[in-house]
Amino acid sequence: METREELRRYFPIADYIAAINGKNCEVLIHDLSDLNHSICHIVNGHITNRSVGGSITNYALELLQKKEYLDKDSVTNYTGTTRDGKRILRSSTYFIKDDGGEVLGLLCVNFDITDLLRTQEVVSDLLILNSLKRSESDGVDKGAERFDGSVDDIVQEIIDTVIIESGLKLVESTIAEKRILIGKMEAKGVFKFKGAVTKVANVLGVSSQTIYRYLQAMNREA
Repeated sequence: METREELRRYFPIADYIAAINGKNCEVLIHDLSDLNHSICHIVNGHITNRSVGGSITNYALELLQKKEYLDKDSVTNYTGTTRDGKRILRSSTYFIKDDGGEVLGLLCVNFDITDLLRTQEVVSDLLILNSLKRSESDGVDKGAERFDGSVDDIVQEIIDTVIIESGLKLVESTIAEKRILIGKMEAKGVFKFKGAVTKVANVLGVSSQTIYRYLQAMNREA
């Protein structure tokens, strides 16, 4: 896929940000015209094990679904983690827009702060201060962005999250309840990924045509 010229202009900026911040700073650009292969430029991809052609993350997708870009130029300093949970990142996203305010891409910066946090813990312990608070599971805030997952991983994570949060047992759920699940998955942007309709249909035990009809109905109501 050919990267749009408007986004190519940001490649030198991404290189510059990475150069002045060193090897622990990953900088990348997403082209939103193809979410399955949105990464069109990346520097220091070793941090999250990603490369050109990789997909958007579920957190970035949620920012787009919520249309955060309408009244913000960026979302800064949120917590992320690599998929194995071993590296903790401080992340920021800048919305690349055209003259009309339509978002074309994302400029993302991810600092690996794992070693800094460990040093802070050691210093705090030596000074007999409270140690750095961590979440129960992986040391980052619940719902933090996760990186280096495949498109299938991201789609499955969104599906699982919606089903778990609903508390429904799929084998006992009604068509009306399944439609609610489909609506919640749509709100999280899962159907922007190619092949997601088939995957959701298989999980819910409905036909792809049923999902398409319901999504069309939702769009008409909107």
